Amino acid sequence: MKILVLGGSGIVGRAVVKDLAAQSDVSRIVIGDVNVSKAKKFISQLKTKKASVQHIDVSDHEKLVRTMKGFDVVGNCVYYGTLLHITRAAIEAGVHVADLGGMFHMTKKQMKFDGQAKKAGVTVLCCCGSGPGLNNVLARYGADQLDRVDEIHIRAGGVAPAPGSPPLKGAGMTIRTVLDEFAMNPIFYEKGKYKEVPPLSGREIVKFSEPIGEQPAYYSLHTEPLTLGIYIRRVKVVTLKVIFPDKEIEKINPLVQMGLTSTDPIELQGRKVSPRQMIDQILASHEQQEEERGREICATILWVTGKKNGEPTKLTYEYWVEHEKKWGNTKTGAPFAVGLLMLGRGQITMRGFAAPEQCIDPAMFIGELKKRGFVFTEKEEKIRTL
Repeated sequence: MKILVLGGSGIVGRAVVKDLAAQSDVSRIVIGDVNVSKAKKFISQLKTKKASVQHIDVSDHEKLVRTMKGFDVVGNCVYYGTLLHITRAAIEAGVHVADLGGMFHMTKKQMKFDGQAKKAGVTVLCCCGSGPGLNNVLARYGADQLDRVDEIHIRAGGVAPAPGSPPLKGAGMTIRTVLDEFAMNPIFYEKGKYKEVPPLSGREIVKFSEPIGEQPAYYSLHTEPLTLGIYIRRVKVVTLKVIFPDKEIEKINPLVQMGLTSTDPIELQGRKVSPRQMIDQILASHEQQEEERGREICATILWVTGKKNGEPTKLTYEYWVEHEKKWGNTKTGAPFAVGLLMLGRGQITMRGFAAPEQCIDPAMFIGELKKRGFVFTEKEEKIRTL
């Protein structure tokens, strides 16, 4: 199996490449990246003959299509703003592609490629990280245990319990994506409609297993409510909240309040640029720096309510994993690698636009993640009604 990983030297990409390199049926991995020196340094640490680096600027459409044609599967670990462009290129190249999600709005636009992808015989596996991704698969797993699904609620995040370790949220995702979560209105699903709420609203104290414990969670803009609201039949409510540590809010929220996340252009030295463009340029340079971080634990609690055998029932699932920080974001990278492998092995047969809850066998997916150190718990309880 030959796999191209776009952005393979990034926070998520490193974990993906490491996982793929350990698979006996993967013969070749190419990291497609603009930062060739960083990618080469990473490969030297990985010590595998399977991996190599190729300079790829995803904005060069013709070269991107030509390059993709030599692979069985393409993994898109690049910033989600390039999502539609890379999806279009993969369809044109006739190669299966997986991505980490499009922050709701971009994924909604991506759905329109469904017909083109089917015609080309291509699977566009969207949102196949942890959240979205594993969250969607767990929701499907729970929904399949019930005769009727009413609500799905997801609470996710993590902490760095070692003294001096930084908050996990900003480390686990690209800084630019975290900034979007602070600046853009979260959306949840309720009775057939998508409803917007203000950023950092809906504060709730969530009790995770130790060592995470009780943490504040807030509504966050994610893709799970979009696809679960469509593909989990007759579900009435889908919500998602994410841990945002108080220290992180103190650092990032002032940028939003001062208008530095605005995309409206201003004139600067005879050129029109938006504050967000400048911020992105600065943050992108920081993301290129190698960072050694302490111990970090990530977890998700997800519960599905409905009826089972005629009785109101609540199914609760929790998973957690400890990052191998040297290799990037394990929590997101491992599920994404599993999704790529399932595509390449023919274990995902759906063509066109495909959300994880539509096309992935939950038991197979969860089983693969258990091999990679993910710990899962589940609980079933009857809901008392007045």
